[in-house]
Amino acid sequence: MHRRPLTWPALVRSQARLPLALAAAYDGRVLGSIVRVLVGTAREDEAIVGGVAASVIRPGRGEGPWPAVVLFPGITRPGRAHPALRAIGRGLAASGRLAIVAEPEGLATGELTPTSVLQARAAVEGALSRPDVAHGRAALVGVSGGGTLALLTAADASLAERVSIVLALAPLNDVSEAIRVITTGVYRDGATIVPFVSGDFFKLVIAKSVVACLPPGDERTALRSRLQSLDDYAPEPLTCLREWPRDELGAAARAVVELLSNDVPERFDDLYAALPESLRTGVDLLSPIIVATQITAPVELVVARADKYIALADALSFAETCRTARLTILESLTHVVPTISPTAARDLARFDGILARLLAA
Repeated sequence: MHRRPLTWPALVRSQARLPLALAAAYDGRVLGSIVRVLVGTAREDEAIVGGVAASVIRPGRGEGPWPAVVLFPGITRPGRAHPALRAIGRGLAASGRLAIVAEPEGLATGELTPTSVLQARAAVEGALSRPDVAHGRAALVGVSGGGTLALLTAADASLAERVSIVLALAPLNDVSEAIRVITTGVYRDGATIVPFVSGDFFKLVIAKSVVACLPPGDERTALRSRLQSLDDYAPEPLTCLREWPRDELGAAARAVVELLSNDVPERFDDLYAALPESLRTGVDLLSPIIVATQITAPVELVVARADKYIALADALSFAETCRTARLTILESLTHVVPTISPTAARDLARFDGILARLLAA
């Protein structure tokens, strides 16, 4: 299957559709009414797509097939029901796209796991098999942890040529370096060690994700249950692991607890190397940087210059490795939420171009 190059006519048509999409997403009393008159009311249904729970948002008129966009939520309790995601889905539907908001296991409970990755791929495969999806292709959009899943899915050999474009907003690309950050407060930038303070929410997400890579059993269950019992924004969530009795833990669980309990930068590499190979493989499965060279679709990578969770070096490394990536660094983002700032208008104009390329792909 040959990938269609973006053309100026396609970009112009996409740009012309953007006002409708943005008005539908905003859904104000006046603008929303105008959109519904022009293109109808988006039709929203719950469905199982590729064995994964999903919200399907269809254009207000016609039966398709339509160009498809598969969206993955961030790590958030509302999951696919998050109002911002539903708004994006309505906007895509107004622009003539079929939006499928798929929710792989773990996103709503605060973790990324190898099962999350498998389910993301299954959701895209299921979407591509639908009769209302045009051309046997789909664009992938993901926010935060969902962006990580979108990138991992685009690298899958069986799907790579059927992904038209990827828009990843604030994804995590290297989980092993994220473990270094949350435990020791530093990240590695080449040969340099750089201080970085990440938020407690991110610390908890990474800890849950690492523990989820343990082999099934009582120890994994106990550790996951303890972490799941914490409030999403609990202060210093790794304290419970530092206090965990280790004498009776098996080798794999003890290695994980020792790694996540460590706060000495000089010990990190040895403790990480001491993890069982199967667990390090699980961490790699969650890291787009490992498969970045396998992505053939255009990638729009959008990140904050001063993300409150992830160091900018994470995105820079991925963009250097993935030959199809276009990196956009926005000044007005803190992670995925924009702030009012002198650069907001300029950032909005740059993001407008990204959305036009998404719709044109």
